[in-house]
Amino acid sequence: MNAFSFFSILFLCPAIVLAQFSDPSSDPNFLKLSDGRDLKSIKVSGSKLSLSVGSGKSFGTSQQEAYQKLKSESKSMIGYPVQWTLRDLSSGALIDESLESNRKQFGASVSKVFVGAALVDKKQGELSASQLQLFCNMLVVSSNTAWVDLQRQIGEGNSDRGREYIQGFTQRMGYLRTRGFQGYWGDIHGNELTPKELGDFLVDTYNERYPGAEILWKVMHTSRTGSSRAKKYLPANLYVGGKTGTYSGETVDPETGSPRNPDGSPYRVNVRHQVIVFFLNGRQYGLSILADTGSDESAAVLAGGIYRDLVAGNSL
Repeated sequence: MNAFSFFSILFLCPAIVLAQFSDPSSDPNFLKLSDGRDLKSIKVSGSKLSLSVGSGKSFGTSQQEAYQKLKSESKSMIGYPVQWTLRDLSSGALIDESLESNRKQFGASVSKVFVGAALVDKKQGELSASQLQLFCNMLVVSSNTAWVDLQRQIGEGNSDRGREYIQGFTQRMGYLRTRGFQGYWGDIHGNELTPKELGDFLVDTYNERYPGAEILWKVMHTSRTGSSRAKKYLPANLYVGGKTGTYSGETVDPETGSPRNPDGSPYRVNVRHQVIVFFLNGRQYGLSILADTGSDESAAVLAGGIYRDLVAGNSL
């Protein structure tokens, strides 16, 4: 097939490149995979999987003021501890973002989405029953044991080969500043993410631009973490998928690679991240928040405010 014929097909049949998922609020079979397996039949920590929703907490005057301050400062101050990006996943368009949305931050457990994506990519979307169980454990309750195990399985029993494949996957997909693997690969530090490239990843996942994206997308909608973060001020009837990341302690500066601050003190983080996806008024949205504040409330008020201000069109 010549280049003209190939691009003609893409132009005439956009579904080839934009095979988007259904809305969980209107699809009673949303949690059924294309291979016939039903995620609702899988148990994690003793409970069957179900769709996750917002916590429905009131977004009052104090929350609105906190949102406006956080939004303004994150869009104007260099080195601000909260960075974010909001994408329309249906079109891929950027709606809004913070000033340094492409600055690297320690990703904590948010990077598990890249391990999951690399796994389904390598397996061409065909996971065994045991792999699917571990996959759910890793994303639904953020199991670190499952995380390490699946990374090793990606490497056919070798963790470093798993890290190599994950790094190759992120680079091939165009996430050039992302290191989505857990731990160190030689002297290369993993778990380094940016909100911008997380937004790119959500667009690619929603549009099934790698094999097995369906599994990751649907399992994210059963996540049980983050009810006091980005889900907190979202409506209780809004289906919300995503992944959290939590870590307090020493690491390396993702931008410089140094384990020390300029004053010689250890480089420490206190991250309370969350990436979420939700569907509203015919559009699918993805919000990536990396917050090194030590407080769930920063992600909570930012998500609650962005939902009302930039998505639902409410006046704040």
